Amino acid sequence: MSRVAFQRAFQELNEDEIAYLLENSRKVAFDDGDILIRENEDSGIILVILDGKVRVVRLQGGRTEKELSDPLSAGDTVGEMSFIDHIGASATLIASGTVQTRSIDRDLIAGMGERDPTFRERFYLSLLLTVIRRLRSLDHAMAFPT
Repeated sequence: MSRVAFQRAFQELNEDEIAYLLENSRKVAFDDGDILIRENEDSGIILVILDGKVRVVRLQGGRTEKELSDPLSAGDTVGEMSFIDHIGASATLIASGTVQTRSIDRDLIAGMGERDPTFRERFYLSLLLTVIRRLRSLDHAMAFPT
């Protein structure tokens, strides 16, 4: 499942790059209700969801939660926006049940980019495609609310 999740998350990377990311990323597990990434914090990581569901919420007044999208699942990435711009997460991400992830930090990506400068282009294009897919989904949800 890990390889499939990484292939879905990073469709522009080749098999060797995916294998390297899998081998050098860190496995992180979360229990139900755990916060994976907190709104406005720059964690410096991208998490690839391998198994489980992750709720995307905005905390209002520190307590009330507003769901921003459908739950994310295997093959989805989280933390990509703050990974890129260092500003901080746009939402809080909460485990819905047990969640298995792999954590990719900036140093891992920088190291791969030093070995092959074209890697960064493919890596960031993959992240761009993820963000575009989410924006289109949000746009559709706003245009056709349920």
